[in-house]
Amino acid sequence: MSITVQLAHFSDCHSHFDGAPMRFSPEGESEWRTQCGGYGRILTRLTALRQQAAAAGQTCLLLHGGDTFQGSLYFNRFKGRANADLLGLLRPDAMVIGNHEFDLGNGPLVEFLRQLDYPVLAANLDSSQEPADAPLRLHGLPQLFDASRPWHRRFIDGVPFALLGITLPQMAAIASPDPHTRFHGIEETLSAALGEIKAEGIEHIILLSHLGLEQDKKLATRFPELSLIVGGHTHSQLGDLAPLGLISEGSYPLMIEGVAILHAAHSALCLGVCELEFDERGRVCQSRGQLEWLPWQPWPFASPPPAGLHFCEPAPESEEAVGILGRPEIEQHLARRYRPELETMTRRIVTHLAGPLHHQRLPDAALPAGSQVAPLVASAMLAGAREQVGQVDFALHNAGGVRCSLEPGPLSEADIAGRLLPFAIPLTLYRVHGHELAEALEGAIDNATNNGVVGNGSGSFPYTAGMRFSYQAGRPRGSRITRLEWEASPGQWQSVEMDAIYRGVSSAYTASGKEGYTALARTLTQHNQELGITLADAFIRWARHLPELAPLPALVEYQGASPMA
Repeated sequence: MSITVQLAHFSDCHSHFDGAPMRFSPEGESEWRTQCGGYGRILTRLTALRQQAAAAGQTCLLLHGGDTFQGSLYFNRFKGRANADLLGLLRPDAMVIGNHEFDLGNGPLVEFLRQLDYPVLAANLDSSQEPADAPLRLHGLPQLFDASRPWHRRFIDGVPFALLGITLPQMAAIASPDPHTRFHGIEETLSAALGEIKAEGIEHIILLSHLGLEQDKKLATRFPELSLIVGGHTHSQLGDLAPLGLISEGSYPLMIEGVAILHAAHSALCLGVCELEFDERGRVCQSRGQLEWLPWQPWPFASPPPAGLHFCEPAPESEEAVGILGRPEIEQHLARRYRPELETMTRRIVTHLAGPLHHQRLPDAALPAGSQVAPLVASAMLAGAREQVGQVDFALHNAGGVRCSLEPGPLSEADIAGRLLPFAIPLTLYRVHGHELAEALEGAIDNATNNGVVGNGSGSFPYTAGMRFSYQAGRPRGSRITRLEWEASPGQWQSVEMDAIYRGVSSAYTASGKEGYTALARTLTQHNQELGITLADAFIRWARHLPELAPLPALVEYQGASPMA
């Protein structure tokens, strides 16, 4: 007997409760820019889908592909509290844990999970070694389905479904889980869990994956007994998106070895909506659906709007209509609990820019020293650390921690904490030998440029304050940092001595040795000190004393192995 399920899904919202700006290039029309998505419109659409499913005698599931933390001013100010509050209004049926949920360690994730009343899945997460006296215990949370209890049974129209989640096993390399938290391998985890599920006689198996589209394709090939994979992490878009002028990475759903794969972009821009018919063996035998983008503005052209756009009606005022559409509930939460503080930050101007400052991760021919913005962030970090503890020799920050270029005009607190430095990660003070510092710089650049290593992306490229260096890509590994100096006093540069000890400040992420900065994790870590301020806090304090932001003298000298792009 077949069963039909109405499915809605999203992922990688990164606390963009108001959605985000979107550019469409519709066929035959000019470019159209509009604010798009947001939790209010998502709830409006969800409520309609749930009503339609109920009228047809079907079940409507809402599944979340992970990464609800980080990315916006809401998270910077309210951490996971706003996420738990607003996600609760959307009423997901299940969610997988993403890597950004671990950016601030286990504590904020535990506080978030304690507020939820739906299953949160991560079968390869193992917290069994957690100390019994840990103040915020991840282990044993009732809504968490981890290695100790790897899957959740859900009956739909009398048919048992198994829901399980898998998250990135290299979590310690890209996020900041507590040291006692382990992540098992993907294949061993799924093999064991699927064995249990099959032993229970369950054929309908839904995997929530926070691994990315390419990994999901491999899983479908390796584990064809899966019915469906709902994914996230790579912000992938699926379906026929050409009429909207958008790039697609495959059909919707993408069928691999009989396994249906669904992804739905990022930033709460859209909702994946799919009607799936499962046969008695748990295979998806029919499907109908698409990504539905939720523009705020009406269609501006005379031509009919293409498929894939869903225009939500303005929220009515009557209590009866509010109950039907649901959207005001989200809007009221945002307006009463969260937006006032954000609007205050928007009005507080920190400094001004006479001209644009460009941010890019890697140096190139146009900007041989790379980003014009990241060195300013490093200067703010150094000033903030010195303000707290006195002597600090240098600041070191990774390019990926800076999120945008800056345009001329006023720069507000909201611009800084919401767009420029939205990752609410604290600063950490540490001590490092000179040779470890050289090794960390080289490792980070090797990682960013794939120079002899398979890197994690260009975001690890280092920018500094109080320190300058030269890197030559063509030299043998271990000798690519050819000049390394620190500013002993203003304008007075001295060579870094390889056996001397220096005090540095970085984000907690970088200081823990992520993405090529491995040597920082091997240094005098017992002396690390979290300073209790975030990147955004430090930048706001520092920039407030500057009437104008302007580029700083270059501290990076980069020579690539081949002509720079």
